[in-house]
Parts: sequence; structure tokens; C-alpha cells
Amino acid sequence: MIAFLTEILRARASGGGWKWFQTASRSTVAPVDLNRLLGNYAGASLRLGKRALNLEPEETRRWNSRRPDLPVDHWGLDELGRAILLLKIVHLPPDEYVDTVLECYQQGDSREQQSWLRGLNLLPGRGRFLDAAVDACRTNIVPLLEAIACENPYPAAHFPELNFNQMVLKSLFNAIRMERILGLESRFNPELSRMADDYASEREAAGRDVPPDLWWVVAPRITPERIGRIYPYLQQGNSRHRYWAARALGYARDEPSRLELEGRRTIETDDRVLAAIDASLAKMVQ
Repeated sequence: MIAFLTEILRARASGGGWKWFQTASRSTVAPVDLNRLLGNYAGASLRLGKRALNLEPEETRRWNSRRPDLPVDHWGLDELGRAILLLKIVHLPPDEYVDTVLECYQQGDSREQQSWLRGLNLLPGRGRFLDAAVDACRTNIVPLLEAIACENPYPAAHFPELNFNQMVLKSLFNAIRMERILGLESRFNPELSRMADDYASEREAAGRDVPPDLWWVVAPRITPERIGRIYPYLQQGNSRHRYWAARALGYARDEPSRLELEGRRTIETDDRVLAAIDASLAKMVQ
């Protein structure tokens, strides 16, 4: 893994950036000088830059053969460099390793913490860093929240239900698209549906728009008597509302919802919405 990641970095780094990284890597050799390591961890943005990786097709194929669950195209060069530095110190005794990795997070600015949260998925024993990952969801810095909540398999794999639900709701508050939360569907639960339903009611009562993809979170565990509240959104002028209402109603599997979907299908003109309606109707007969 380290060799492949380093190969990706070398192909993209400038001559000066690569030379710096080679020198920085020496700070990971035992005995590790923590201050030097922290300085290199912080310096990655300046030395390597923040350009997105944008993997080539062959690199994507090779990456997916290793970690198909972890998208990295959007990572910056600095974030990749930081992840490699953390992987290079796995030779430390377990407790020292955990303390050193956490120090890189705690001493970092928001960009460094963002890198750390994305790189968590590559670290051995990553469950040991759960408290820091959960704490990151309390941030008011949206890019930092996105680093843990979006394109990141860590929360679905490790967060307790309460913390996962809170992260999803905070993402809704910050207009983060639900599709970006990896493994969300596998973590649907009644309490999350209730919380999202309450949030929708608050928005409606205040005369404010409801996030269209909220219904995808509400529907899977909503009580039968509440499913009808989604029907009006199937008739919305905004096609995103119709799309997500159609997807959500596929979880209902009841006759009224089926009739609503079939009725909408006769007048729908948006191909994406039609595909969602057809997928939900198919789900109802399985």
C-alpha cells in the first residue's frame, strides 16, 4: 500500500516537492522525532500543494483492487503525503503509534485535520481513533465536517448509532448531499428516520424548503401513518424533490404508495425521476 501510494505521489509532485517528501520521510525512521514529524505533517500543503489526485484509469483500477470502498480522486497531494507519513510510522509500539497519530490531528490546522480524517481509513487499528473522529463532527467548519462525513467509509464502519445519526442530521443542516455519505443506506434506523422527519416538520412549519434528499433518510423506517407526508413532494415542480420522493416511496411497499408512484409515472417527463419511479415500483413487487 505504501509503495503504491508513493508511486501516485511521485507521479504528480513537482521536482522540489518530491525532494522535500523524500527528506520528510526520514522523520518516520526510528527513533521518530515527534517535533520534526509534526513539522513535516504541517508543511505538506506548502511543499506538495493541494492539487487533486485525479487518478488515471489504470491507477483507478489498481486502487479499486485494493480499496474499492475508499474514493481518493478528490484528495489533494498534501493529503496523500500526510497519509503516507502516518503509514510509515506503524513500526512504533502500539501505544506510541496511537499517541503520535493523534498528536498530528490535535496539533493540526483545519486542512491538516481534514487530511487526517480522510487518511484514517488507511491506518491499522483505525477503530482506536473513534473518539477523535466523532469529535470532528462537532465542528462548524464545513470542509472539515465533509472530510469525515463524505466519501469516507469510516463513520458507517465504526460510529455508534447515536453518533452516526447526529452526523447525518448535521450534514442535512449544512446542505451536504446524502449521497455523499458512504454506507448510509446500511445504517438506516428508526431513530434516524424520526429525527429526519422532525427536522422536515420544523422546516415546513417555518415555511422553509426541505432538503430533497431528506426523504431518502426518512422513508426506510418511518411509521406507516407518516408515509403520506411524502406524497405531495412527488408532485413538486422541483425535479430533485420528485426524484427523492420517488426513491423514498420504494421503501413503503404499500398500496397507497404504489398508486401514487404509478399516477406520477403517467405524467412525469424527467428521465431521472422516471428511472427512480420504476426502481421503486420494482422494489415493491420483490
